[in-house]
Amino acid sequence: MSEGHLHDQDVLNGLCEIISDPALVIDADGTFVDVIHNAHNGALFFKDPETLLGADLWDIFSTAQADQFHAIIEDVLQTGEQQDIEYQLSLDHGERYFEARVTPVGGDNVGRVLWLAEDITQRKRREEKQALIERVFEVSPVGIVAVERSGRISLANERAEELLGLEREKITQRRYTQPEWNIYYEDGTPIPNSEHPVTQVLDSGEPVFGFEHWIELADGSERWLSSNAAPILGEDGTVERVVVGLDDVTGLKQRGEQLEWLVGTETLADVGGWELDLETGMIEGTTGMKRLYGTPEYNPTLEEAIEQYHPDDRAVVRDAIKTCCETGEPMEIEARRQTADETERWFRLRAEKTVRDGTPKLRGIVRDITKDKEREQRLMVMSRILRHNIRNKLTVIRGNSRLLKEELTSSELPVDATKGHIDRIENASKELDSLAKRARSFDRVIDRDLRSGTVHLRQVFNDVQDDLTEQHPRVTIEIAPTDAEVSGDRMAIDLILEILLENALEYSDLADPTVELTAEETPSGQVTVSVDTDGSAIPEMERNVLASETEGPVAHSRGLGLWAVMWLARRLGGSVTMDEDHDDGGTPVKIVFPQARSE
Repeated sequence: MSEGHLHDQDVLNGLCEIISDPALVIDADGTFVDVIHNAHNGALFFKDPETLLGADLWDIFSTAQADQFHAIIEDVLQTGEQQDIEYQLSLDHGERYFEARVTPVGGDNVGRVLWLAEDITQRKRREEKQALIERVFEVSPVGIVAVERSGRISLANERAEELLGLEREKITQRRYTQPEWNIYYEDGTPIPNSEHPVTQVLDSGEPVFGFEHWIELADGSERWLSSNAAPILGEDGTVERVVVGLDDVTGLKQRGEQLEWLVGTETLADVGGWELDLETGMIEGTTGMKRLYGTPEYNPTLEEAIEQYHPDDRAVVRDAIKTCCETGEPMEIEARRQTADETERWFRLRAEKTVRDGTPKLRGIVRDITKDKEREQRLMVMSRILRHNIRNKLTVIRGNSRLLKEELTSSELPVDATKGHIDRIENASKELDSLAKRARSFDRVIDRDLRSGTVHLRQVFNDVQDDLTEQHPRVTIEIAPTDAEVSGDRMAIDLILEILLENALEYSDLADPTVELTAEETPSGQVTVSVDTDGSAIPEMERNVLASETEGPVAHSRGLGLWAVMWLARRLGGSVTMDEDHDDGGTPVKIVFPQARSE
């Protein structure tokens, strides 16, 4: 072998070692004659390179694909010209795309081609993704513009042209800070560059959503837009550009006030409208407000209206109204309020500041959300019971079962310890059963029509006395004489008294407690039932939870009972209050029921 030939072979070997794409030598019959691979590209083969030698195209590929590849090889050998092709393979790890350069090798007498393949799957997917992004950009129903760090607008889609009233060539010739944009706040004040949403994103790196403003177009017309601006960050975390989405809210702005005031307040059930004159401090309510609050007229002063709310919620209502008046920011709060029949209900208040005929006013709506709040509270309490009470009882059962099992298998059986484990398992099981029964009883009652029917309280008290005395012989139940009748469902009232009496006995620290049941009619057409047990102080946490009507990891009630009492009383049209503890340690509980109407 000559020196020159040896040199050429060394070059060829070197090229084979550094080549990054897999290469195949295939003859005119489609047989794999040689495989050129190394440590760099061996992993790119879809088969073990060594297993390809001696196989043909039809051994490896489907018939259709093998026929396609063989036709290309024949064409290359006939023309003697290289061909570039793209193809797709279904491999075990998914679909892959390849680009191959097929060229004849070996001279005129040897019919072979060099098939040099490159895996272009990632490139194809990037191209497909880019194409999709470009299509979404153009067909988006939202106007989209991209703003460079310098402030120049570099991109705009077709919808942006429509909203801004300019061709994109003119849009991309501007900066977002140019005064030609003519953008204003609702009151007509020009928006300074420092408050522009793009400026805010460039300064903070945080997105800005729902920035509403109006612009004056080139033809003199006005258009309301809602802008959402978000940053595109570079590798170093700095903002490279800002993407802004523009939505036309002109129609919503024009209809919003009218729909909210007219439709939202009078057509929808359990909704009322109100308007506060900030100069006189007087409130004027719509027919819906009168219906919600049960009054023939609704024209109170602001302070008179606030006094009707729950003492714990008055400060929230007052502060929200004050903030709305001072800042102009819309208010939305939830608060408890008594209606004309002294029934406590939950309401959601929404309002915004406006000017009518030169007079500043707050205009808003109120919606009765009592059922929503009850549903929310029930989910909250049930979830807490499932997480806390049931989990704790099951932990007790499992723990004592394990200890009991260990002791039963020991050589010496500790009788007292074993009995203790059995007692704890039995007590935990009884508590779980009691909880399940209480939940079932509540579910049976809560979905009934609780406002119908007439209940004679004397009969209810006597039945409760018989049942409780039978279950707890050491309990003394004193009943004050009464002829009061209340309006409501007997099953619900029975369950309320049953829960309150059982709780009173549970919290009592006396061996022989005394329970007093009294009923007193009030001039306002209601009946107040009192349950008073000596030595039965309801824990402060229980009272605080029911006063705030919220539960948390730290402050929560022990069970479902008192919550069920509150929900049922409210559905009956009444309420529940807990007085301060007596000197004897008891906590009187009072339930207000609507008095039955005489025929």
